[in-house]
Amino acid sequence: MMKMIPENMEEVQKRLTDRQAHGEQITEDQLIYETVCDLLQAYLINAEEGHYDSVKPVDDQTLEFVSVMGKHLGNYTAKGTSLVADFKQDSFQMLLDLEAAAQRIAGGR
Repeated sequence: MMKMIPENMEEVQKRLTDRQAHGEQITEDQLIYETVCDLLQAYLINAEEGHYDSVKPVDDQTLEFVSVMGKHLGNYTAKGTSLVADFKQDSFQMLLDLEAAAQRIAGGR
């Protein structure tokens, strides 16, 4: 069963509470960054109808698209100061932006 990826701050708070209750040392910002990576990967898998290419974390502002052969395909870059800040500011808009970026990468193949 695929784990549900949080899509807003309310869901992030629930996931954070659950994970911390199980003894995991994770901050809200770490969970949001992980969430953004997971969401972009999920959108890419959906757009490509399978797991061909991957999303790799670069830094707090950038995620990289990498082909199955390790070739750089492009980047997704935060609109604001960081990926975490973008998610906190408007998670719904970020979901739309992540999905559009995944579609661009998939469409360019």
